[in-house]
Amino acid sequence: MCVADTDDTHVSFSLQKVGTLSTAGFMTKLLSATLLLCWLSSPAAEITTIAGPEGVDNPFGVIVGLDGDVYFCDTSHHQIKRIHRRSGKVSTIVGTGKKGYSGDGGAPLAADLNEPYEIRFHPDGDLYWVEMQNHIVRKLDARSQTIATVAGTGEPGVSGDGGPATAAQLHRPHSISFDSTGEYLYICDIKNHRIRRVELSTGIISTWCGNGKAHPTPAGSVASPDTPLKGPRALDLAPDGDLWLALREGNALYRISMPAGNLQHIAGTGKRGYHSAPTPALESKLSGPKGVALSPDGQRVYLADTESHTVRAVDLSTEPHMLHSIVGDGQRGDGPDQGDPAACRMARLHGIGTDPITADLYIGDSETDKIRKVTRLPGSIEWRALQSYATDDFQIEGIKCRVARPEQARAGKPWIWRCRFWGAFPGLDEALLADGWHVCWTDVANLFGAPEAMQRFDRFYSEVRDRYDLAEKPVMEGFSRGGLPALNWAIANPEKVTGVYLDAAVADIRSWPKNKSAKLFQTALTAYDLSDENLWQGPLDNLKPLAQAEVPIWIVAGGSDRVVPYSENTGILEKRYTALGGPIKAIVKAACDHHPHGLYGPANNRLVGWLNEAFEAKQ
Repeated sequence: MCVADTDDTHVSFSLQKVGTLSTAGFMTKLLSATLLLCWLSSPAAEITTIAGPEGVDNPFGVIVGLDGDVYFCDTSHHQIKRIHRRSGKVSTIVGTGKKGYSGDGGAPLAADLNEPYEIRFHPDGDLYWVEMQNHIVRKLDARSQTIATVAGTGEPGVSGDGGPATAAQLHRPHSISFDSTGEYLYICDIKNHRIRRVELSTGIISTWCGNGKAHPTPAGSVASPDTPLKGPRALDLAPDGDLWLALREGNALYRISMPAGNLQHIAGTGKRGYHSAPTPALESKLSGPKGVALSPDGQRVYLADTESHTVRAVDLSTEPHMLHSIVGDGQRGDGPDQGDPAACRMARLHGIGTDPITADLYIGDSETDKIRKVTRLPGSIEWRALQSYATDDFQIEGIKCRVARPEQARAGKPWIWRCRFWGAFPGLDEALLADGWHVCWTDVANLFGAPEAMQRFDRFYSEVRDRYDLAEKPVMEGFSRGGLPALNWAIANPEKVTGVYLDAAVADIRSWPKNKSAKLFQTALTAYDLSDENLWQGPLDNLKPLAQAEVPIWIVAGGSDRVVPYSENTGILEKRYTALGGPIKAIVKAACDHHPHGLYGPANNRLVGWLNEAFEAKQ
C-alpha cells in the first residue's frame, strides 16, 4: 500500500541521500526504504465506508464481537450499535438515545447512557462499556439481558481502592480491556493518570498502575501504584496475552508483558507530531493517540492517532520496529470514502478494531460520523474452511453419512459428532479439524431426537468407529435443533461420550418448535408417539445420568435468541446441571440472536482447549 510518496524515483533518491550518514543511520534508511517496497509489493489495501453518516453521530470505540458482527459506540447518540456482518444493517443494542444515567436492572434499550467511549466482550459473553461522562463502567448481562454498573459511582474522583468497584470513584475513564483469562477488568482512568483493575469474581477494585502524576514512565518500569503514567488512554489485549497501552498526553505506546506487568517502551518520543515516511518507532512522534488494536498475528499495532487524523501502525516484525502511516495524510478531512487508504482524510478518529481472522481494520472516524473499513492489510491468520478438508460421503442402511478428516489425526483420534446441519456456521468444526479431530454426521432430520433417531445414531456410532478407528467417546455437537438428539443419545450412553457441546440448542419441544411452527410441533409429537404435549419428557428432565457420570457440557448461546430462547432451553439446562453437580461451562453472547451461531474465528480456540482437556481426562 502507498504510505507516502513512494514511487521508485523517490525511493532511489532517498537511498542516495544516506551517503554521509553513520552506519547505523544508513541501515535505518535502507530498512525504511526496503520496508516501503515490501508494503508496495503487497496487494493494495482499500478503504470503504460501511456505516454513516446517517444514523451515526460521533462514533468512538469499534470492535468485532464474539459473533463476528461489528459493534461500535455511537457516542453523541448515547447508544451502542451493531453492524450485522452479513446484511450490513445497523441496529441499536443498548441505549434509549437520551443522555443520562439510568436503567440498571432493566432492559438494554430502556437504559440512558452518557457518552459510551469503548466496548469489549468478556470471554464468557457479557458486553462491557465505558461511559466517560458518567465516570462509570457498565455491562449488559447476557443471561438476564439486563444492565448493571460494574465500576464507578457516577461522580468524578479517585477513591475506593480495596473495596467494591461500584463504590469507587473514577474520573473520565476512557478505555477497558480484560486479561486473557477474563479474571480481571482493566480501566484507563485517564484524569487520574491510573489504570484501575477490577477482580470480577469479587468486584474489588485497586490501582494496578499509575501514581496519579502526569509524569513520563521511567525505563524498566513495572506496573504498580508507584509508576507514573502520562494520560493512559487506550488498552488492547494481544493474541499472546500481553496488554498494549497508548498514552494520550504522553504520546507513546507501551507493551505490558503479562502477568509480570513489565512496561516496555515501543513507540513515540513523547513529543507531539506527525510524519508520513516510515520511521523507527522510538524516534517517531505521535499526536494524541486514543485507540489501539492488534493484528491477528500480533505483529502490527494500530493506533488511532487522533490529532493527526490518521491511523498509524508499528511493525513488530522488524528491528528496529518501524512506524508507518496507514490511513490519512495528516490533514483533517472527509474521504474519499473508497480507494487508497492513504488518500482518505479523517476527522479526529477515536476508535479502531481488527477482525481476528482477516486483519481488516475498522475505524470510528468520529467527526465525519462514519465507520470505515480497511481491507487487504497484512497480519491475517490462516483459518481453513471446512470444505477444504478431505470429506467422505457414504450411507448406512440408506441413511446419509459424512466424515471430514484432518490432515494429521490427533493422538487417540478424537471426534466431534455434529447432530444436525452439516457445514452451517462451522467455526468450531474447522478449529477442531485443524487440531486433528474428525468431524462426523449422519442424517436425523425431522426426528427431534426421538427413538428412530437414536437407532440411527447407534448404527452410525458402531460403523464410523470401525471405518476410521476413532476414539470410543466422541463429543456430541448439538447444533440448534440438533440439541435434542445430542442430549438424548448422551443421556442414554453416558459411558460412550467425552462431553456434549450445545450451540443455540433446542432442549424442549414446547419452546421450539411449538411456538414457531404448529406443523413442526405436530411432527415432533408424532416422532415421539405422543398425543398430548403434557406427556413430554425431554432431556431437561433426564440430566441425572450425565451428572452422575460427570460428563462435561459446554454451551454457546445468544442471550437475545428469539427462535430458541436461552432462558427456555440451555439456560434451564445450565441451572439444573449445576444443581446436580455436573461440570458445565457456558458462553452466552450478549445481544446475539439465534443467528449467527457459534463463535467467530480464534474465539473457538478456547472451546478447543476445553474439549481437549475433557478428551484427555476420559482416556
